[in-house]
Amino acid sequence: MTESSANSTAVLDDQEAVSGDSPAGDTVAAISVIDEALVRLLQRELVSANEVTDVLLDVRRLIAG
Repeated sequence: MTESSANSTAVLDDQEAVSGDSPAGDTVAAISVIDEALVRLLQRELVSANEVTDVLLDVRRLIAG
C-alpha cells in the first residue's frame, strides 16, 4: 500500500463514519475524498497510476454504497 492509498483509505474511513447510509451523505463523502486527493496530488509533478486508481476506487465505493 502506498502512502497515498493509506491516506485516501484513512480519509474514506473517516467519511464513512460521518456520512451514514444516506445518499446525500455518500455524495458529500465522495466530494470530500475527491477534494482532499486533488489537494494532495496537485502539489506534485508526478502521480502514479496506483495513486489515482486508489482515489477512484474510494470514490466508487462511496457512490456504490
